[in-house]
This record gives sequence, C-alpha cells and structure tokens, in this order.
Amino acid sequence: MHAFPAVYGPGPWTGTLLEYGFLCGPGWYPLIDRLSADLAEIIRQDGLRRFRPVQVKEKFGSLRFYIRGGNERALDRIAQAAQEAETTCEGCGRASHIHIVDAWLTTLCPGCQ
Repeated sequence: MHAFPAVYGPGPWTGTLLEYGFLCGPGWYPLIDRLSADLAEIIRQDGLRRFRPVQVKEKFGSLRFYIRGGNERALDRIAQAAQEAETTCEGCGRASHIHIVDAWLTTLCPGCQ
C-alpha cells in the first residue's frame, strides 16, 4: 500500500478494513500490484480526488477490491483483475482455477492446498 499512495493514501489505515492489509494469499500480490499501478494512472488521468479502497480480500475464490469514489474505468479494471485472480493460485501465483476444497471455493493449486 505504501508503494501506491495515489490509490491507498498515505496511511495509517487504522479504523478501516485496510488496517488488516490485503486479506488474500501472496500469490495474488503481483496481480494487486499491477492493478494498483493501473488504478493510480486512472486516478491521475481522470482526476478522481475521492477514490479510496475500502477492502481488498479473497471471497468465493476471487479477488474483491471494494472502492468508493471510482468511475467506470476503475471498476472495469478491478473486474479484469478479479477475472485474472480466478485463474491464479492465491498461494503461489501459478495457473489454477476455482474449485471446491473442504466446502470452500478457492483458487489454490494442488501444491498449495
């Protein structure tokens, strides 16, 4: 979050759900870095002064990146990242897919389960 102050603000993030960081596995961190870089550019180009992420997490085997103050371009890029997450192991970043493990939807590959 420190690498993208245009997206996440300067911190501290206490009092928000971001104080817990990204609630997903490290396999998605590169994906979130690319998303954050693209969002920073959208914020700059479109002048989104009120843009703020609310929470970044895994849910039902996909990435959830909840925001306030975005626009259609930001939402489209977030949807694209969510689709990418659905084919990326949350644990290691290798190719995977959503499947059920112990009644949970997950994108963990067999090696990370």
